[in-house]
Parts: sequence; structure tokens; C-alpha cells
Amino acid sequence: MAIAHAQDTAQATTGKTRPELRKSDRKKAATVPASASGTLRHGTPAPAKARTTPARREELEVHGNATPVFSGGALGNKRPLDTPFSIRTVTSAEIQERQVKSLSRLLSQDASVVTNGDTYSFNAYSVTVRGVPLDDYNGYKINGSPFYMTTVELPLESFENVQLLKGASGYMYGFNAPGGIINYQTKKPTEQRTFSVDAGYSSAAIASEHIDTGGRLFNKVFGYRLNLTHEKGETYNGSHVERYSGSLGVDARIAKNLLWTADAIYQDRKIRGLVQDFFIDPTTYPSNSLPAAISGNKDLNSYPGSMFTSHVLFLTTGLKWDISRNWKFHVDYSHSQDWRSYQSEWMSLNNRQGDYDSYLSTDPRSWSDYNQAQGILEGSFHTGFVKHDVSLGATWQGLTKYLPTSSEYVNIGSQNMFAPIIPRPWAINNESSVYRNYRSDQVGLFLSDTVTFTPQWSLLAGVRYTNFQQNSYSAADVRTAAYKVNPVTPTVALLYHPVHNMTVYASYVQALENGGTVGDTYKNARQTLAPIRSDQVEVGAKITRSTWDLTGALYRITRGAQYANAENYYVSNGTQVYQGFELNGHVDLPLGFVVTDSLGIESSKYKKTDPSIQGNTAEAIPTFQNMFTLTNNIQAVPGLSASAEVHYTGRMWGDAMNVYHIPGYTLLNLRASYRTHIGKHRVTFRAELDNVANTHYWGVLASDYFYVGAPRTVYLNARFDL
Repeated sequence: MAIAHAQDTAQATTGKTRPELRKSDRKKAATVPASASGTLRHGTPAPAKARTTPARREELEVHGNATPVFSGGALGNKRPLDTPFSIRTVTSAEIQERQVKSLSRLLSQDASVVTNGDTYSFNAYSVTVRGVPLDDYNGYKINGSPFYMTTVELPLESFENVQLLKGASGYMYGFNAPGGIINYQTKKPTEQRTFSVDAGYSSAAIASEHIDTGGRLFNKVFGYRLNLTHEKGETYNGSHVERYSGSLGVDARIAKNLLWTADAIYQDRKIRGLVQDFFIDPTTYPSNSLPAAISGNKDLNSYPGSMFTSHVLFLTTGLKWDISRNWKFHVDYSHSQDWRSYQSEWMSLNNRQGDYDSYLSTDPRSWSDYNQAQGILEGSFHTGFVKHDVSLGATWQGLTKYLPTSSEYVNIGSQNMFAPIIPRPWAINNESSVYRNYRSDQVGLFLSDTVTFTPQWSLLAGVRYTNFQQNSYSAADVRTAAYKVNPVTPTVALLYHPVHNMTVYASYVQALENGGTVGDTYKNARQTLAPIRSDQVEVGAKITRSTWDLTGALYRITRGAQYANAENYYVSNGTQVYQGFELNGHVDLPLGFVVTDSLGIESSKYKKTDPSIQGNTAEAIPTFQNMFTLTNNIQAVPGLSASAEVHYTGRMWGDAMNVYHIPGYTLLNLRASYRTHIGKHRVTFRAELDNVANTHYWGVLASDYFYVGAPRTVYLNARFDL
């Protein structure tokens, strides 16, 4: 994995319920046309019957959202219940209800996920799923198109839902780490004119404003969806954030069966007073445990010029053609860029007493350019009594990364984490040209067939051929390394539906992932490592009922290992084996109570590796996690709901050599919302208090890298719908 201070850095479900709708509300929800989300009428898949949370009902009434459908790349669009994989979907309604603005909080209610950074650092994007860090190059998608995620915190206000596909997904999307895929799906034009505005506040003093409007024009031929967001203020650890973002989704009904779509996202995000993570050298660190965790409120910044700036641009356009009742074709093209620069501190911890050396790391300017073109044909036919649902297509991706020709990484003085921080001014040169550091191209051809033998039994088989080329370059534009491979990555799964809305499955998938770029603290800094192969076997079950649901999975992942060896080289060598069990469910109880729970148990070992870590437990993986939520829709006060969440994260090894532990911790979060009307307009008030007990804890980024956990934080929001 690429550590973040290198120049090239390294469903959740709120309380579910089935509230009674007024007659007018039931009529309104029932008359929302299938094309409300910009999908063609006769080509829209029938959504699964869904429970309706208060937040979900608000979205249905205001924006006419359809039930989320899993978008599986080469697998096509399917109900999550019909897929042999573990999937989590967080809707825009849930994002609003929990006032989520960061990826670290977005998936915090799933026990298979560990977030690896603070939202006010450039590790905000970093997520580990099933013990495996997601691939910066290919692990994050927008509408199924790749986005180079390094250092980016995407504007969640612009997305209809965010889907997490767990496990290896080489067939669906090509190169990718076996942890999974996160796919952001943009908000689509609404059938009726809508307008909402909300304003929020979070401690210490961050204010935010957001506008969401959509509708159709010119006899409903053209549709639009516009989102604008601004956020500014002082963070809980003394930094200052300022963010502007905007997104626009449009479509045009060219013909009854032909739809043109386009989406654009831009974000400018600046943070001043930036502090990164602590790190240690386990070969010299004189203890088997970390210092006591300090408060997340403490301002650790000592360099006055610390800052991080990022700019994000994403553009995509496509055509969707319903050829017939059973066949459809879509083609799309996407282009994305992100620019970044930073001056930030990394803290090298020396002992349990909290002494550390502060290193100033700079990146005057770096950026990336990512493009994809893709075409997919989906359809169904019969051969005798056997039904075939097929998906076939082709894709091309090209990624170019640019790094500064000069940067700095220098020790600017010693500090103690328990003592007042001493200012350390330092003169640096933050001007530099850039050079092409990396280029990769991949062309993929794929085919899948879901063969249904009876209403109970089906078999999914798929294969992808990829032509992958990767080149690294020096500042003189001389190629320093090249890698070319033509893998064939299969997937096969058997699905059994013993009763309605229940699936039992077993699946095997294979994937290759980019090796990443080595961080600056290693002797082979900036080296691009060769791709890594992984295999996953998963057995699971999913069941959905009107008042409860339950999903469970057992999995085993075998993956090429990456680690720092005894000579301080970051290498790919040997294998890691991950094994785990996850269970997610919810139940509606009497008197408006709803219980949800997510449980994860996992272990991982190094095999056939450097003798110094052979047989060790893999780092940064909690053996046990559990997220429990109790929600009550308070019947005595219509429109009022309250939730309590308890998040437990077990202890984990902090390094591959198994020298020190990162302690476990428990967090309590409380949330309430109240929905009412002012005249004909809906108004919603929300409040949340995270980490109620102000627990001090360590979070983990990667082997030997960790960060101070977030303190008690207040979130307030008021929303007005026209």
C-alpha cells in the first residue's frame, strides 16, 4: 500500500420502520412514474419491495427516488438480493438523516469497514474493507466510472446513494483490490420540480449551506438536477476548512427508448493548519504499546504554513438505448482530474511518554488524469426451459499521474503530545514543476451469464479478459519500470432461493490490483510495485421480510502481501490470508422501536513472507467489531424520532512485526430528528452528538501509522422543502 505522506499517497441503515402514510402521501408515492430517476419507462427494473424509513419516505415524496438497484459494472443492474456478494447501500436520505459529510462516517455502521483517516486530513478517503485497503486507482467509482481517489473527500451532497460491494470484483470492474468497490451514484433529474435548502453547523464552528433542485423542461424532454454546497469554519482540532462544490446532472429523452445523460461535479477544498498521522519504527520503538490517547480536540499543528488544497473535476456522458423489452445497450465516457498541494506535518513517535519528532512534508503540485470509455449490452433469452440473463461489453481506461520534480521532507523539531505545542516556523520552497510519474492503460472484454434452471436455482458465470500495461517514469521522462499482463479473471456463483425474497449463495472470484507507489520513508521510495493477485471464496445468505431482514457471509481471501521488510524496503512478497464472518440485520419492534446490528469477526495471517513476519497476524485489522443501533419513532409526537448507536472496535496489531497493539474502544452516538410543516412546506430539524463520552482513542491508517480519534462532536441541521 502507498503510505499517504508519499508524494503520491499512498447501507448504513438508520432505524428502519414502516410508518403509516396519510392517504395523500400514499397516493403521491404511488403515482411517481418509473422514469423519475431518469430511467426509461419500459426498461426500468421492478424494484424490490422496500421498507420505508421516515428519511426514506421524505425522499420518495420530495424527489421521487426509486429503490436502489445494485450497479455491478460488467454484471449489469440487479437487485442486491439477486447477487452472490455482500452489498451495502447508503441512500441520500440516510446521508441527510445522519448529517454525513465524510467517507469515514458514511460507512461507519458496517462492521466489515475500518476508516483509516480523519476527514480534515488528506487520508479522509482511505477505507479498509474486510481487512484490505481499497485500491486508490480502481477501488472508487462514480456512476461505475473510475476515479483516482487519493487525498479526495467527495461531496456527498451530490449523490443519490453510495454502494459498497465487498470482496474481490475483478470480473465486474477489472483491476481492483479484493476489499471491494465503493460506487457513488449521482443524483438524477426529478420528474416534478423540486427545491430544498438546508443549513448545518458542526463543532467547533463549521457552518454549511446546501441547495438541491431538479425538474424537467420543454414538455419534460429535458431534465436537470443541480446541487450547490458551501462549508467553512474551524474544525475541532484547530484546523480551518473551506469547501465549495457543485454538481449538475442532465438528461434528454431523445426518443421513447433512447436517453442521453450527462453529469458534472466540481469541488474546491482547502484546509489550513493541517496535521497528518503519527508513525513509529517498530525496530527502535522501546515499547509494545502506544502512549495513552489524547483528546481529538488538541491542536497538534506546529508549522504555521500547514495546509492542504484539492480540486476535483468529474465529467461523464452516455446513451441508454432500450432496444426491445428484453435487450438494452448503454455506452458512456468519463473524464476526471484532481489537483492537490500540501504542506503538512508527520509525527515520528519515540516513546510511550509522548515524545516525537515532527517532519514537514511538502507537495508543491501534483495531479492525475483518468479517462474511461465503455459499452455494455444486457439482455435475456431462453434455451428450452432455461433462462439466460447475459451481459457483455468492452471497456478502456487510461490513468496518468504527475508528481513534483522537487519536494521537502525535513525534521523541524521535537515535541511532546501531552505538552503545549511549540511553534516551528520553517522556510521552504513550495514551487516546482511536475513530471509524468506513472501511466497505465487497460482494455477489458467481459461476458457473464446468469442461468436460471428453476425458480429456486441459478448459476452465474462470468469472465473478463484484460490487457494491462503500466509504466513508471523519472523526472527526465525516462521510463524506469514497465509491466504488462493479460489476465483472465473468472467469477462463478451458485444461487438458491428456497423461499420468496431469500437467497443462499456460494461464489468464487479472482482479481488483480495495482501494486501502488512506495512512500517516502522507505529506501525504495516512489517505486511502483507490480500488480497483486487475489482470490476469494464466499458463502452467504440474504433474507428480506416486511418487518426484518438478515444477511450473513463467510469469506476467505488469499492475496499477495505487501509490507516493510527488516531492511526498510516496502515490498510485495508472499501472501496474506484473510478469513472472516459478517452478519447484518434489522427488526421492527412494537411501539415504533427498531433495532439494527452489524457484526464482524476477522483474522489474517502472513504466509510465505519475510522471516521477520512469517506467521504473524496482519496489522490494522480488529478481530471483532459491532455496531448496534436502537431507533424509536416516538408515537406520542408525530414526526419525532431518536436513535442511539454503540460502536465497538476491538484491539488490533499496529504493525506487521506484531510489536505493539492499538487498543480497542467503544463510542456512543445519539441522534434525533423532527419533521413538521410550515404552511405547505416540509421542514426538518436534525441534531446528532457523536462520541458522547468524549472517549480518547487511536485510529489506524496502516502498518506503523495511526491518528488521533475524533472527539465529542455536535451536528445540527435544518432543511426546508419548497
